[in-house]
Order: sequence, then structure tokens, then C-alpha cells
Amino acid sequence: MKRILIILFVGLIAGVLDLIPLLFVETPLFNKLSIIVFWLVASFIISSTKIYKNSIVNGLILSILLMLPTALAVSATNPKDFIPMMFMAIFLGPLVGYATGKLFNKNNS
Repeated sequence: MKRILIILFVGLIAGVLDLIPLLFVETPLFNKLSIIVFWLVASFIISSTKIYKNSIVNGLILSILLMLPTALAVSATNPKDFIPMMFMAIFLGPLVGYATGKLFNKNNS
């Protein structure tokens, strides 16, 4: 239970970091909640799935794979949102991988 709470805390931090750029534009509440939920789920999946030995690269790969379908769906109505969404996955995914890897003694090299 403690492990899950720590993972969710890491996801919450990533979600809040992802929300920072949205403070400067008007965004619906459900979009903001969706970002938080995405990072809560992504942090759990990143900490539980090992595609690559290095936890930073693992976080990068998994965050891109998880964000891609959502970014493609959103870009159908808002094409300019694709790049920022993928950038945040590329930026925050490795951080989540590193944090969960460090916290649970996975190999970070």
C-alpha cells in the first residue's frame, strides 16, 4: 500500500508540473483533471512495467507510448496541441521513471 501511495504521489507531482503551462491559457476543468489522471496512471504503469533496463529510458518509452493515442485524438480537433502534449511526455516520463526507479531501487544506469 505504501508503494502505491508513493507512486501516486510521483504521478501527482508530474501532473501538477504538466498543468503549469495551462495556467497561462483558458483550459476546461476536465482537461486539467484528465492530465492529473493521465500522470497518476502513467506513473503506476511506468513503475510496474519494465521495457528497458534503464528506468529513465523506460519512463521515456512508456510515457510516449501512453501519450501517443491521446495526443493523436486531441490533435484531430486541436492540431496545435500535439507537440506540447508529446513534449510533456518526453520531459516528464523520464523524470517519473527516474523517481520511481530511485525510490524502489531499480537500475538507473
